[in-house]
Amino acid sequence: MRITYLFVSVIVVALAMTSFLSSCQKTEIAEETIDLGYDYFPTDSAWEKIYLVDSIYFNDNNQSSDTFQFLLKEEFAGLANGAGLESHRIVKQQVQFPNQQNWEARGSYFVLKTNQNLQQVVDNQRIIKLVFPIGNVQSWNGNAYNAQGRRNFIWQNMKVNHPIFDTSYANSITVLEAQINNLIEEILIRSTYVKHLGLVEFTNNNLNIQTTGVSGYKIRQRLISYTKP
Repeated sequence: MRITYLFVSVIVVALAMTSFLSSCQKTEIAEETIDLGYDYFPTDSAWEKIYLVDSIYFNDNNQSSDTFQFLLKEEFAGLANGAGLESHRIVKQQVQFPNQQNWEARGSYFVLKTNQNLQQVVDNQRIIKLVFPIGNVQSWNGNAYNAQGRRNFIWQNMKVNHPIFDTSYANSITVLEAQINNLIEEILIRSTYVKHLGLVEFTNNNLNIQTTGVSGYKIRQRLISYTKP
């Protein structure tokens, strides 16, 4: 009887260990397959994107408005390195206006993607555009690395289809960067990203309403073509 008891005990322990190891293996596999969202803004060199930009500028002095449309090209070039700093990807910009064949240099900015966030540096102002894992927090301070004051960035749409012209992009995410709507100003800044593509649409509306009329601008930037390494 004692031999039988010991034999059964060994079997029970072996089954328990098998179950434990199986559980650990499943947990490790699950952790490996978690999508942190890094692919929503690829930063590989040799990326090239072309956007169609529609803009309207309002002048309250003569109560007029001017409409402009042009192409914006962004090329992901080399890395910018600094003492004690992580390498930032250089993004060069060029514009092409209607009835023109040549591209004109517009400037450049920098992006840095870490395990925690995606940072964009424009005119020496650093903004946190995305935080990882995607959707882990509802909002964050986009101005945490600059002196412009707190600005809450909020997830607006998560992994939905996003149409641009005749193309529907699956699994897009949208970040609401600013929204004010009152009697004196209307502000809307919003960015939409698609997995493996990055930014596909950007809206930047900034209107000031005075007794003399409306001043400010409306800008809408939409992806129309891209090439990637």
